[in-house]
Amino acid sequence: MIQKPDNPPGARVSSSASPLKRVPSDALLRAKIREDARRLVADVDLAAPLGRPRLEQLSRSLLRRLGLPDDFLGFSMVALSNEFWRDRFAAVPFARRLLLLPHCLRKVSVCRGVYDSLGLECAGCGACPIATIKSEAQSLGYYVLVAEGTPAVVQVIVSGKADALLGVSCLDSLEKAFERAGDLGVPHVAAPLLVDGCFETVAEFDEVVSLMRLHSPAARRQTRSYVPLLRAAERLFDPGILDALLSGELFEGKVPPPSALSDPMLATEAIAVDWLSRGGKRFRPFITLAGFAAMTLGEPAFRSDAALADSFPDVVQRIAVAVEALHKASLVHDDVEDDDAFRYGAETLHRRWGVAAAVNVGDYLLGLGYRLIASGADELGPECTSQMLSELSRSHLRLSRGQGAELLSCGKDPWTLRPIHLLSIYALKTAPAFEAALFLGLRAAGPVPADCRDRLAAYCRYLGVAFQVLNDLKDWKTDGRDKVLAGQDLLSLRPNILQAFAFERGPGPEDREVLALLRSDDPEEKKLSRLRDLYESRGVFQKASDLVAKYRARALAAAATIEPLPLRELMHFIVDVVLG
Repeated sequence: MIQKPDNPPGARVSSSASPLKRVPSDALLRAKIREDARRLVADVDLAAPLGRPRLEQLSRSLLRRLGLPDDFLGFSMVALSNEFWRDRFAAVPFARRLLLLPHCLRKVSVCRGVYDSLGLECAGCGACPIATIKSEAQSLGYYVLVAEGTPAVVQVIVSGKADALLGVSCLDSLEKAFERAGDLGVPHVAAPLLVDGCFETVAEFDEVVSLMRLHSPAARRQTRSYVPLLRAAERLFDPGILDALLSGELFEGKVPPPSALSDPMLATEAIAVDWLSRGGKRFRPFITLAGFAAMTLGEPAFRSDAALADSFPDVVQRIAVAVEALHKASLVHDDVEDDDAFRYGAETLHRRWGVAAAVNVGDYLLGLGYRLIASGADELGPECTSQMLSELSRSHLRLSRGQGAELLSCGKDPWTLRPIHLLSIYALKTAPAFEAALFLGLRAAGPVPADCRDRLAAYCRYLGVAFQVLNDLKDWKTDGRDKVLAGQDLLSLRPNILQAFAFERGPGPEDREVLALLRSDDPEEKKLSRLRDLYESRGVFQKASDLVAKYRARALAAAATIEPLPLRELMHFIVDVVLG
């Protein structure tokens, strides 16, 4: 019999909690909100995941019906989401479920757990509720992860270790992780923490166990899901499958073994294939496969139970690998140009092998990508292959032109590059990669009408610009995998939209003072603090955020009339994933 851990009675909220993200302290009130959520969701269409706008709309309606304040908006959104996904979650076998626990449940002073690449490995000492909850879950067959954030969840789901998610966390963390789970179409339920904060939090134990034990033989209806297609893209880079797809295109007729790294004649190919096979989200090859599936397989390919193992001809799989090879080539060159130290949590290729060797590996991957496309001429026909190669070469030239414009602007006085010029660079840098990945999948399925082609180009242009602006905003957030210190783009005077907005009215005395500081030997922390003050005083962060929203809306508008429906929904999903 499972023993209930000792938690403080009732529930309270940390002083740092958002006023819209309070958990009711009264257990009866929590039960009432959940009961009303069940009635409200009974009339909701289950075919497509509940997006955040719809979920928030339903939540506000629920709170009005119960006469409750907006303070409980986040909690009621979780209650509604739980009811929406309940029967789909319950139909997933226990052994195919992931339980995500927060490490803040542990008692820091006595915890003997250790951290690995995914999260906390509980020592099972029993000093906190983690061991008790984990033991119960594992006895049912759950895969248990003690971690924070979206990346760990997505990694476990896409890798095929789980098909459903039960999360225990504060409302802030649940919002991030579960919004992505909803986008993917992963059945998920959650139990918000009763007491949140950064350490020694409190879980609603009875609710966790109740959700954990949900079980039913079958769901009433499937909801749209992109997980099978994401897994199909990931499988392309499994050693056996990748070897088979590449073997006919490599010099030795097979993928070089690890020992080839010491052979000068084989080392370039070995480094390139190793770089291709590891790291990254595989999102671009996913776009290619999904575009092909939307046009040939239709709605059944976008269900959680879709069996796609034999759905893609070898030629389509090679095209998807080519898209990734070209993307990985651009990353190698980009890392050299920016002298980045890390990629995917490891040393960049030029730091490990030297600049010249890394550039050559990037060139090899470019050649491999084009060769993989050209190899499909017999299966797809010369006209189709010619159009694909034309599109790729056009994208390659545009990307290089945009990257060159950015590189040649580095180090210049920040007021010399206007926002409108930078947005033109952004449209060239990123949009071509998205456009090529989607076009290749569509073209492999058949001719792409001219009007669809034009809307696709506009959609990718808006998406690419928004992605780059969002990336500039993210430069202010520390990333333990790739970034060492926030604001590095700005310290190096690498052109970015925040800088362009901040200095567009210069050069005034304050602008020259800040520029002199950036070029001084003062500590980086001092420079960043001064830059942040300048940016906040000039409303730069808000301008950039508004720009992301503007271009996001334009991308969605460009996709609004695209047919067929699975393709339009795919384009909406791509926006959600790329822009978050």
